[in-house]
Amino acid sequence: MKFKRFSKSPSSRNLKILIIIGFILCVSVIPVMQYYTELSGFPVELFSSQLSFNGDLMKSYYAVTDVELYRVAPALDYIFMVGYGTILFSLSVLIARKYGLASSIGSVSLLIAISGLIAAGCDGIENMFILSMLADSAGFPNSLAIYHSVFALIKWILLFVSITWVIIAGILSLIRGKKK
Repeated sequence: MKFKRFSKSPSSRNLKILIIIGFILCVSVIPVMQYYTELSGFPVELFSSQLSFNGDLMKSYYAVTDVELYRVAPALDYIFMVGYGTILFSLSVLIARKYGLASSIGSVSLLIAISGLIAAGCDGIENMFILSMLADSAGFPNSLAIYHSVFALIKWILLFVSITWVIIAGILSLIRGKKK
């Protein structure tokens, strides 16, 4: 089995601690990111910019934005990525153990654990493109916006699948635990 090392390591106790740490990271950094985004005057919500696939549109957004203030939000987002990546990984490994790593639900849960980390990695790459665009907010190559949106799309797909799986498998795991 490819994921045999997850049968005992990290320990369930450490995974639960990681979930708490991830939650604290997410909850503490979100308001600060929102504050700097609002303070900068960035004119659109998250999905409109991340999934625009359009350099000229991004330039128009940055033209009415205090780029120096806005730059803080994607920089802080790296903390958020560590938080949600840790939460998704840890919850998924705990769920996999509950069902048994060799079971189909356990195997999928381990893939979801890795998917949560990949989503955070794609988010990090997406933010590298954002920070690159902000370095020359009026003259960056339009291809940067396309690459930015590609990684954002992959991130959102992986997050949707991962979060949906964790919720459904987690609820089923709780129900299963009560029946025993």
